[in-house]
Amino acid sequence: MKRATLLVALGVAVLALVVGAALATQPSGDTATPVTATPLTRATLGEFKAKNDGIKVKSLQQSADVALVKVTIEPGGSTGWHHHPGVALVSVGSGTVTQYDPQCHKTVIQAGKGFVESNGEVHLVHNESNVDAVLYVAFLVPTKTPPDGLTIADPKPKGCNVK
Repeated sequence: MKRATLLVALGVAVLALVVGAALATQPSGDTATPVTATPLTRATLGEFKAKNDGIKVKSLQQSADVALVKVTIEPGGSTGWHHHPGVALVSVGSGTVTQYDPQCHKTVIQAGKGFVESNGEVHLVHNESNVDAVLYVAFLVPTKTPPDGLTIADPKPKGCNVK
């Protein structure tokens, strides 16, 4: 069966989150629960194609779901290295986070801004501030994706010591 491909051309932004597998990096921080992901809702969209005001979104040959998740990252907390199936649109609701790519390049994202994660891009999101960072993530994923499959843990990239 073909793997679903979701195309998103957005002038908007969004994010990422939680843990996983054995050889992967785990969320870290100064407390026992540095990252908390709270599912808000999930719905099946089926196959769809939509466009308006220069924004296009469509699923190809497969049903897609939208899942909304609130992610809180405590000061010093990190999501661990991971990627997502489909597309994740991340909005920073409060606080500031730093996103790292596999080459250790960092991007600082403040409240009111966001980012898009797609193409299976490996990344890590870290709260380097002294207040909680709250993110709201809209995942567009193949319908068959299980609830615990929205985030897929990855090993730490060689040469990048960010945890």
